[in-house]
Amino acid sequence: MNELVAQPKFHTLVKKIPILKRLAANDGRKIYDLVSGFVYSQVLLAMVELRLFRFLLSGEKSIRELANHGKIDPQKMLLLCNAASAIGLLKRKPNSYYVLTRLGAAIEGVQGLDEMILHHKIFYRDLQDPVRLLRQDFQTELKDFWSYVGNKKKINEGQASVYSNLMGTSQYIVAEETLDLVNLKGFSHLIDIGGGNGTFLSQVRRRYPNLALTLFDLPSVTKTAQDNFKNDRLMEGVNIIPGNFIEDEFPVDGDTIFFNRVMYDHDDSIVSLLLGKAFAALKPGGCVVISEPMAGAKFPTRSGDAYFGFYTLAMTSGKPRSKPQHFEFLRAAGFKGMENLNNINNFVTSVIVAKKPRK
Repeated sequence: MNELVAQPKFHTLVKKIPILKRLAANDGRKIYDLVSGFVYSQVLLAMVELRLFRFLLSGEKSIRELANHGKIDPQKMLLLCNAASAIGLLKRKPNSYYVLTRLGAAIEGVQGLDEMILHHKIFYRDLQDPVRLLRQDFQTELKDFWSYVGNKKKINEGQASVYSNLMGTSQYIVAEETLDLVNLKGFSHLIDIGGGNGTFLSQVRRRYPNLALTLFDLPSVTKTAQDNFKNDRLMEGVNIIPGNFIEDEFPVDGDTIFFNRVMYDHDDSIVSLLLGKAFAALKPGGCVVISEPMAGAKFPTRSGDAYFGFYTLAMTSGKPRSKPQHFEFLRAAGFKGMENLNNINNFVTSVIVAKKPRK
């Protein structure tokens, strides 16, 4: 059948048959969107970079107002706004006035999303030659940005602040999704491995003010967390422990350990190492929580297999894993009772919980 569909004559024929004509048109639109997808992403990037979503929150604006705000020629601003309207971010009104759609407003409303979109400039440059990326191991911009990847030298505070601030920005989204799924009532001490600048723990503290919290990360990163917590009375008492989670042992006496967007950054041997250390550090009966983008098992996913598959390829470290693959690593480390917490927003993160047996 595929050989038939690949024939140019077949497409000429199906245009004459009403039912097949509709199917062919639907396929054609999907192909067109795949080809045009990069252009759509650049329209979104331009809207974010020019802060147009924020400007439009106060109500409809004319092209002249938008052009003045963005310091863009009015005709080129018209081009951008029409493009944004075509992909559902804006709605064009009479006399070339524009207003946000619900989707456009949501992009401004999700905390940290604009910074993540701006970050994609780096990723896009690494993807400009995808075949070279697939065939060669070279120094990508993403590898430089995430300076802890494959870096055996000590990371300074400047390097750490660059990636940990962006990581913290994305953690607002991840924390909300994760904490909506994981019930921490009944736990006494949470340890966040690779906790970055403390964004996740700050969200935990707001929901569970009596839970003891420990953050464990590189010394250059924990300095940022200390600065963030310094003027936040809510974060008083958080235990910040500097260390290297590959080389050093984990903090102990916790009854739950979180790995937020940690495993997919690393290769299989590191995943095994981290879970072994977590098992040793946890109290009997304690839980480990893995929250990160995951690949599909039988059915590959857009977020896990396509997006994060290529993102980690450009990072030159790690890969998204399916839930069954995570279960295998957890079993090998000694964990039991693995549970997948279903999440409607699994394009943001997927969550797995496992327990350390009491005996």
